[in-house]
Amino acid sequence: MIWREREHSFIMIRQHDHARVSGEFSRSLHAGPTRDEKRWDEVLLGCEQHDRGWIPLDRIPIWNDAKQRPFSFLDFPEPAKLVFYRYGIDQMEEMSPYAAMLASLHYCALISHYGAEDPFCRAFLEEEQERQERIKALTSPGEDELRFHRAVLELCDDLSLYACLNEPGVDKAHELDWWKDGFDVGKKMEAANYETIMPGWLDERYVELDPFPFQQPVEVTIVYREVSKASIAEQGLAEAYEASEERLQRIVFKGKQPQA
Repeated sequence: MIWREREHSFIMIRQHDHARVSGEFSRSLHAGPTRDEKRWDEVLLGCEQHDRGWIPLDRIPIWNDAKQRPFSFLDFPEPAKLVFYRYGIDQMEEMSPYAAMLASLHYCALISHYGAEDPFCRAFLEEEQERQERIKALTSPGEDELRFHRAVLELCDDLSLYACLNEPGVDKAHELDWWKDGFDVGKKMEAANYETIMPGWLDERYVELDPFPFQQPVEVTIVYREVSKASIAEQGLAEAYEASEERLQRIVFKGKQPQA
């Protein structure tokens, strides 16, 4: 589960809904060095489905008693999280081995940053590396092609998380620290002139990106629930979440306007 905290509530977003937004971004990107239409369709599928392992976990959100807040994708117990990562990638491999490999590479890169010394993480990395080599032998991607496709997933995942984790319209000083200095993945992409992409909220509906990696403004829709802290205290998180209604937040990402 993805959430951000307000004074009297939590804004809660299912991981798979976040991934669907990643897919919306990916469909607005140019295929880059991809020459095979089927291969590009698999990249789009990888962006849209990369978090499907969270679907069963997000049906009933779990309360973190120690921290007095919901568990999120960041602090969910590692052994269980890795089991569902693998479960999701297994499902993706039945849909598209290449998309599954992209998701596997994406997760391994994340885990290598924060948990490579953990025995559960080491076992996950070793198993996924075996999967990656098997799928590479099957699909034979070019190095430039694979590098670009990995960057597409990273960028679209980052943009979606930026929209989900920041309060709409927040000023730069109060953004989540992760992207205050921009999206470094832009340095891997011709569409961003191989530069860091700097995001910024213009208001509650519009986000500006500079440089802009898309050909035209991109509107995405985030599905969320606002769950009051009073309801959680009274009913528990699972029941309070179930009783809250789904809402839609629409955000438009656009390029930086030239100065007059």
